[in-house]
Amino acid sequence: MSAEFVASLAMYPFQALRQPTDALWHSVRRHLGWGPDELEWIVLTPDVWHHPQLLLAQTCGWPLVTELAEFVAVVGTFDYDVPGSQGGYYRSVIVTRHDATLAELRARPGSIAAVNAYDSLSGWVSLQHVWGGQPDAIVTGAHLESVRAVAEGRTDLASIDGVSWSQIQMLEPALVTSLRVIGEGPLVPCLPVVAHWSHAGHVAALRAAFAAAVAEPGLAESLATLRIRGFVPMELADYSPLTALLG
Repeated sequence: MSAEFVASLAMYPFQALRQPTDALWHSVRRHLGWGPDELEWIVLTPDVWHHPQLLLAQTCGWPLVTELAEFVAVVGTFDYDVPGSQGGYYRSVIVTRHDATLAELRARPGSIAAVNAYDSLSGWVSLQHVWGGQPDAIVTGAHLESVRAVAEGRTDLASIDGVSWSQIQMLEPALVTSLRVIGEGPLVPCLPVVAHWSHAGHVAALRAAFAAAVAEPGLAESLATLRIRGFVPMELADYSPLTALLG
């Protein structure tokens, strides 16, 4: 099996998480027995999802069901050890610097949301679901930048996925001291790990390799840093109901 493929697990691209993510991949590859020696850290989302040599990548649930379903096979997702997460499902959190409820912000003229991207399940779709429509918004490009925009007073609120919020609390504690959680998004599947459609026949082997890797005692420290406590096989059908969130 050729190793000239691309693998990316960079949906949480904090620099401090790169080494433990690499360690996780090295374990997965060892159990798999083939694949790229190193993860791809230069080509990031969304470009890596369409890379001609893609083996697997993490993606967001919304692009999966709206753009990628015909081009990838779902391998599964990580079970994250963060508040509100259970069995491979999690929630986003709605954060603000104001002493106001979500309903009060919704009723307040001129409230502006910071949004990492308009194709983000946690940052935009989940926010619309709890907002009851589309708030006025500015695009920041990343959950970390959305948190920064709220903290600096450039926007009033943001919806941040639970893993990113936990990591930002750990890695950028000064940034979140003025913020508070005033709501949460719907319970949705965590970020899917997908394989290019040409590797659909290897999904079972990939699932077994990820499951074996996250069970390795020697990887415990890296997994704790990544907030990963398990791996859950998933199918496209587990993500298909997401389209009803805006119904």
